[in-house]
Amino acid sequence: MVRAIFLLFFCNLSAQSNQSIFLILNQYEDNEKSIDSSLNANFDGALFKFTEPIQDLIVDLETQEYPAAARMGLVKRIGLKYDVQFIVNNQIKKNHNRLFLEGRVFSTRSGGLVLQRTIDLMDYLEGDLNELNLWVAEIMDLAYPGWLKNRESILFLDPSDMTYEKTPMGAAIRSLFVPGWGQAYSGKKLSAAFWAGLELSLSTAIILSYIGYDNAVKNFLNYKKQYDETNDEKEIARFRKLAITEHANHLKYNKLIISFAAATGTTWIANSLHAWVVGPRPSLKLYREWDSTKTIVN
Repeated sequence: MVRAIFLLFFCNLSAQSNQSIFLILNQYEDNEKSIDSSLNANFDGALFKFTEPIQDLIVDLETQEYPAAARMGLVKRIGLKYDVQFIVNNQIKKNHNRLFLEGRVFSTRSGGLVLQRTIDLMDYLEGDLNELNLWVAEIMDLAYPGWLKNRESILFLDPSDMTYEKTPMGAAIRSLFVPGWGQAYSGKKLSAAFWAGLELSLSTAIILSYIGYDNAVKNFLNYKKQYDETNDEKEIARFRKLAITEHANHLKYNKLIISFAAATGTTWIANSLHAWVVGPRPSLKLYREWDSTKTIVN
């Protein structure tokens, strides 16, 4: 269940005016989050209070025909009621491994939207709290370079600085030796079974075709020998017919061997190329754990 947490946040805004007071409304899908402790830890001297939801303010601006003017009156009324200069509305959502944060800052003097921020990034440990802290710090014009550096190091590590035990080339070489090995090496079990099964089937077909070819050649030579040695007209006709049949069989199996061998070779190379395509590669969104407590300013 979505729970909206509404905080009355009093703070000094050095870049704008003395004693600017903010009403911060944070809407979360996770009702277990304790954002007050996180903000208290990172913004010393702030005073937080809880109040009731203001549903008309947290409705998506994009759903209204005139978003710039649609809630000016409401913003001004809220400003008078709570005696604040700014209202900050944050909506934080998670979708699988993605984190979405949309923040808006309204001026209660004009009723207009003065600042807006939208982020969409890969979720990480305490990412919602960290991103909220970054956003509030931006509004208050407080520089915490350590936070930004930590986020960049978590989400956007330089692949050239990493060592990867598995590579696409390693997968391709393995599949070049044993079909399906490279796919198994990359964790693609279904692909590994498919390529191994396909190569096994083609190899079996080659062996069976060779056995048929070998038997046809032996039978042909045997019938030809018996044809040459007999004087019986009926036997001559029978051995001649059998020899012709085996000769045709030997030609048929010879073509099958060539066809299956070509298919096996092509599939073998395709299997190696596929292993390279699906092989393990560096991710640009790897991250490590980060303690979300206050970072020392450099």
